[in-house]
Amino acid sequence: MFSQRLRLSLSIAVAVLAAGTWGNAASADVIFGPTGPDLNLNEEKAEAEAQPAPKTSSENDFFARLGVRIIGERDVNPPLDKAPEMVEELIEQGCFDPEELVARVRAESPVVIHHLVVDLSRQRLFAVNRDGKVLDEFKVSTGMPGYETPPGEYRVVNRARYAYSKKYEADMYNWMGLTRDGGYGIHSLKGSGYERRLGHRASHGCIRLSRKDAQYLFPLIPLGTTVRIVNRLEPLERYQPISDEDLRELIAKLLGTQRPVMPFF
Repeated sequence: MFSQRLRLSLSIAVAVLAAGTWGNAASADVIFGPTGPDLNLNEEKAEAEAQPAPKTSSENDFFARLGVRIIGERDVNPPLDKAPEMVEELIEQGCFDPEELVARVRAESPVVIHHLVVDLSRQRLFAVNRDGKVLDEFKVSTGMPGYETPPGEYRVVNRARYAYSKKYEADMYNWMGLTRDGGYGIHSLKGSGYERRLGHRASHGCIRLSRKDAQYLFPLIPLGTTVRIVNRLEPLERYQPISDEDLRELIAKLLGTQRPVMPFF
């Protein structure tokens, strides 16, 4: 086992030297291991005792927090304001089976996170869908005075379940990097002491989440996801799915008014 790991490490080292960089990482502090990147980043210092790495969370946790019924991995009820239009369009396409209509309209509902928005004034991070509706909200800590988090539009350029800060000798979890040099990112820390400061500016520039929130958000944020950091955010509309009962009543009503009349022979 040791010899296999050694051969794998040597192969990775040769590949990195040959390529100069790996993926989106341009910093010499980035190290890649057999199970993925362990990033040595100059970021936050932990404030509490060491804790085991958080367990992998399920995407279903995200949709459960929307308060909607989950069918399969991603299918949830459509937004209240768009449900009639979505059902009517499917009926016009020739779908008249009530259960098929329920399944198809759920599958087309815009509940996948499209981008993140960080409101520095409120110390909140918002997960937003492609229609600009808020799917979820999280307390954060951004940069304290002297270490202000710079506003702007970023993209997630590297990710790692575990990252280590050489500058602050800190372990960070569920890292979502916003700059290639590791200067800014979204993550959680060891322990829980730092969580008492969530909702207040307390970091060295990064965006801190609670361990629970970072653990559950991490699998939903792929590389390339846009992250907008703003000084003050205009109010956003929340995603409001139609209830199961109302969706079925809507379908029954529209089928009753739009189902084509079959000729008698």
